[in-house]
Amino acid sequence: MGDLKGSFSIIFKELKVQLYTFSTVLVVLAAIYFVIGFYIEPSDSYNPLLSGPVYGILGFLPFFMFGDAFKSSIELGATRRQYILSLWLSYIIFIVIMLIIQEVISFILERVASARSSEVTLMRVADILPNASGFDNMWVDFLAIMFIAGICFLLSAIMYRAGVIPTLIGLLFVGVIIFIWFVLGDFTPFFKWVYHHIYEMFHILGAIGLISSLSIYPIMIKARLKV
Repeated sequence: MGDLKGSFSIIFKELKVQLYTFSTVLVVLAAIYFVIGFYIEPSDSYNPLLSGPVYGILGFLPFFMFGDAFKSSIELGATRRQYILSLWLSYIIFIVIMLIIQEVISFILERVASARSSEVTLMRVADILPNASGFDNMWVDFLAIMFIAGICFLLSAIMYRAGVIPTLIGLLFVGVIIFIWFVLGDFTPFFKWVYHHIYEMFHILGAIGLISSLSIYPIMIKARLKV
């Protein structure tokens, strides 16, 4: 249990630095949007996206989770199973904290902008849903981030075991197959289904991300440490 707690502490220590960094980025970005809003005519529409950095960092960080943090945890006595469990737990907490920070900053920005006549209204991914609520905004962000992070975790684990070049070659091969399938196939029924079931599609993407993140367990459970 102590080794599990130790792994969690090591992982979250790395994530905490990114939490502070990107919280600052979100605040600065919100301030820039607020200032730009003063130069927008009321008749014009200014709907910037604040969640871009959140999506980026949460998808980017998994590629570093099998580096120094993994090596340090194992060398200090944690098992690979404990590290993976700690990784799942800490990353879920990290996602929730980042989304809460984003919601708080978004709320403050829109209220201050309205009071100060800054013509800025934030765009959200959930805006593509009909009658999206505040909960929908956060839930759709969570599902989308689960998909991105899950895929990136899986790629990171494969890259650790197989190497960078073989992984990139495999991705290129899969990309070519998908491209040929897209060009030669008829995707009209699929796009129609997505258009009419967009909320369900986000849940499917979230499930794919969850399955992808769980898939790192059999890949990394017997992984050797790299010097």
